[in-house]
Amino acid sequence: MNPEKLLEQLESTANFMRGMCFDPRIPNDTKEALQDRAQEIDEVVQKHLDT
Repeated sequence: MNPEKLLEQLESTANFMRGMCFDPRIPNDTKEALQDRAQEIDEVVQKHLDT
């Protein structure tokens, strides 16, 4: 997999995780963890896009 495709997949995963936060069945602490991890993924993707 080329680096561009990998970054796209990471972005997609982060967006999926953010979307899960709208599911009322998921506990709030889990939603917070999902949001935190999605933010970490965003930071990694942005770092690699900037280089």
